[in-house]
Amino acid sequence: MDVKIKSDEGNFKFRVSGLVLLNDRVLTVNINNNGFYCLPGGHVHLGEDTITAMKREIYEEIGVKAKDVSLMTIIESFFVNKFNKTVHEIGYYYIITPEDLGEKVNDFSLVENDEGELKNLDFKWINLDDIDKENFRPAVLKEKLKNRDYSFTHIITND
Repeated sequence: MDVKIKSDEGNFKFRVSGLVLLNDRVLTVNINNNGFYCLPGGHVHLGEDTITAMKREIYEEIGVKAKDVSLMTIIESFFVNKFNKTVHEIGYYYIITPEDLGEKVNDFSLVENDEGELKNLDFKWINLDDIDKENFRPAVLKEKLKNRDYSFTHIITND
């Protein structure tokens, strides 16, 4: 069971996202043509620690095992979504060292069965120097990635 709450007052989400780096590029994903790119990841399950969740999500989304994960940033976001709902999201952002990317060193697409919901995932490698030119979320990570700043930070943002 995913750790998320939906109510009339708003939504809460507890998520993990992975920073997969290769040759000054970061792997990003566009989900169901939603108009922006983000890092691959997903919801933490009830009773699951974030490291286990991160390894599970990377495997589920791109079919690659993570041999190492290292926490880079925790972002607490408060925003209004496209349905005009207030959202409180806590996201753990990990640097992922994959075992083997295989053919996934180039852009690729796949369909994920996420608990019965089919999602079209379009993966794109974005050069870190060009990240600020992309519609990438959370936007607060753009400068950190462009500067190759992988030091731990805790960010609270109200968008």
